[in-house]
Amino acid sequence: MLDGMQSVEPWLPPATPDLAVLAMSAADEAGVASLRAWPELRMGGIGFADLPPFLCWRGLAENGWHLVLLQPRELGALVPGARIAALPEGWLEALDLEALARPLAKHPDFPGGTSVHLVQMSGPGRFRLRSYGQPDPGLVQLVLQRTSTVSAWQPIP
Repeated sequence: MLDGMQSVEPWLPPATPDLAVLAMSAADEAGVASLRAWPELRMGGIGFADLPPFLCWRGLAENGWHLVLLQPRELGALVPGARIAALPEGWLEALDLEALARPLAKHPDFPGGTSVHLVQMSGPGRFRLRSYGQPDPGLVQLVLQRTSTVSAWQPIP
């Protein structure tokens, strides 16, 4: 249970509500006519397009809820269904952040909504970040500390 400033814990997305339904509703609300991809429940994480499932962590900070999405391959984790090959070059920039994050930001597990952060490891203790909503690199650093043996993480542009 989260009970303090910048508390983080793993989040296993529930089977309901259906993420496709949330995606269509969020797209309608934003005035988006069509979607090529939307988040889906896959292997206990969040799948999106051709990428392997993201590991999900949630955190509660002073400025609200945050959902941090990590690729297991980049953490060195062995997860069933995770890609053996390296992730595609430029996957972070190429990803349609709004299509992925818009429905997750409205998930009922996050009262009042959530900011969504996608993390790419860029080397030992370094990460790149794309955020939808309120940025909170400190909370992302806390998640990275909890999921790796590296104690000091720095965002890079």
